[in-house]
This record gives sequence, structure tokens and C-alpha cells, in this order.
Amino acid sequence: MTDEYAPVSETGLGYDVFAPLWGILELSAVTVSGARSLRDVSLSGFVAAHRDDLDHLLEVIRSIGDFSAETMDIFERQGGWHDNRAVTPEYLMMYSGCIEGYPPDTDDPVVLRRMVHMGGDLQLTALLDALVGAATVRGPGPEQVAALVVAAVRGAASLLGRDGDQAAVDTFRMWRVKFLPDILRPDAPSRPGAKEALRTHAHALETLLTPYP
Repeated sequence: MTDEYAPVSETGLGYDVFAPLWGILELSAVTVSGARSLRDVSLSGFVAAHRDDLDHLLEVIRSIGDFSAETMDIFERQGGWHDNRAVTPEYLMMYSGCIEGYPPDTDDPVVLRRMVHMGGDLQLTALLDALVGAATVRGPGPEQVAALVVAAVRGAASLLGRDGDQAAVDTFRMWRVKFLPDILRPDAPSRPGAKEALRTHAHALETLLTPYP
């Protein structure tokens, strides 16, 4: 009987992690600009100013997924800051889950702040989901990886100008209600052992972030 599931590639897992992190960097650049106008936003300037923090975050991510240098290089090469890519309303629409109608009036500070706040919540939650997904396939084990995942979410939240500790708790709770129920249902298709691994990682995160009294 052939395996109905395609092999999980390291590159694919890397893209799963990098996509929300690219979004977090763009949203962070908007936040630093004061969320007044996209004309004031410099993605390359933000990355340069926060290079040390970003490098530390990337090292944590590398450890979570045991990613090779070649996979980690994808993040740098395709991030857009070396090409001075502009942060556009179209990107913010995607990162914020279309919380505003198209085209959004990003010259309105209220609209821009709403997109940035929603986008931060959404991309942090997607990042946590991708990190846990990578950890269940390639990680060093739930107890060790839980602390690394929390550190990564804290670091990403700090780039967004948020309190890292509170953001880690909030992000875990959003992830737990948005992603887990559909995946862990008895009738949900999954690879052998995948649900058990995911559940174990979720429990380890819960122990760190929302321990019961």
C-alpha cells in the first residue's frame, strides 16, 4: 500500500515559517513609522535597524526546525528589503486578512492602525502554527522546542512593538482556538502520529504559557 501523503520537505516547512515572518517585518516597519502613511515606511531601513534582533530570532527558528543554511538563506534572499521593496496596500490587505475593503484608505491613520493590529495578530498566530508544524517533523522534542517557540513568538512580537510575554500568551490562545480543533478532530485526515505529536507540543506550550492553578 503506497503512502497517500507526500513527503514533507525542509524547504516547504521553511516557506511556511518565513511567509508570516516576512509579513511581521512589513507590519513592524509600518508600526515604527507611526502608522501614518505608507509613504513613510522603509522596510530596508527597519531591517537594518533591527538586524541584531532579527538575526537572534532567525537562529531560534533555525534550531526549531533544524533548518540548513540553504533553507535559512531563502528568508534573506526573498525578503524584499535588499531590493528596496515598498510596503503596499495590497501586501497589507493580505497580511491583515482583508479586515478592510479593497482598496483600503491607508492614508487614514485609523484604517492603517486597524490593518496593522489585525495583521500582527494573524501573522503571529500563523508563525506559531508554522513553527509547531516544523517542530513536529524536524524539531528536537516538545519540551525543548516549546521554550524555543515561545522565544520566537516573543521576539517577533517585540519587532511589532508589543510586549513579548503577553503577546506569546495571546498568540498561543488564538492558535489553540483557530488551528487545533479542526486538525485534531478524530475524522480529520493526518499522517500517522501527527495528531499525537501536535497535541503533545500544544500541551508543552500550554504548560509554559497558561499553566492551570
